Amino acid sequence: MKVLVVRAAEDARRTAARLEAAGHEAIVAPVLDIGALDFAPPGGAFDAVIATSAHAFGRPERLAGLRGLPLHVVGARTAEAAQTAGFSRIVMIAGNAEELIRGVRGRLTRGARALYLAGRDRKSDIESNLADACALTVLETYEARPAAALPPAAVDALASGDLDVVLHYSHRSATIFLDLARRAGSGERIGALRHVAISADAATPLVEARLPVAVAAQPNEDSMIEELARIHGVAIRAGNT
Repeated sequence: MKVLVVRAAEDARRTAARLEAAGHEAIVAPVLDIGALDFAPPGGAFDAVIATSAHAFGRPERLAGLRGLPLHVVGARTAEAAQTAGFSRIVMIAGNAEELIRGVRGRLTRGARALYLAGRDRKSDIESNLADACALTVLETYEARPAAALPPAAVDALASGDLDVVLHYSHRSATIFLDLARRAGSGERIGALRHVAISADAATPLVEARLPVAVAAQPNEDSMIEELARIHGVAIRAGNT
């Protein structure tokens, strides 16, 4: 199947490699441009560091003083980026933000100080759910800017109908994709495609737009690729490719 991958460029290229290894043809459509921010860590001592994205470690030299602290992260990719940045005490690799919140609440006392390495545009889940569990300080280390337009390869694939599935990794990226597709004149075309979202939250803009969307059984890429295999199997049985 031909699959459009809607996420930031670096992440999309890794996903494309996985899809091609699984026998699919991938088209990368970055809708977010990730950039490291200019920041300085706040003063004082901290008991733990929290990160939900590999992009949080884009300026490792600014984080040198935090490297010895216990680190709680979401996802193996974030853990790898942290290790590359010099963090050695990774005490938790959660599957998603909800699991991370439970783990942090179970490990830190109310008086503990935790530093959250966050994106400028983010959901409030971490902050709102840990407000009563520890003293949480937020340090914005990166931002995700909306792309100005879809890349030509994506526009051409949408216009020609030579596309089967679109993969969506967040509520924000799905919203941006819908806007860019409409601006490219493909607003009606996207309704004929299958859409796979990593979570119910990521699927919300698609559901609101009344598009056919399947939500991965688990909020991870492995589950999304399993969903692609299911869709492909249904298409084959129906006599389509």
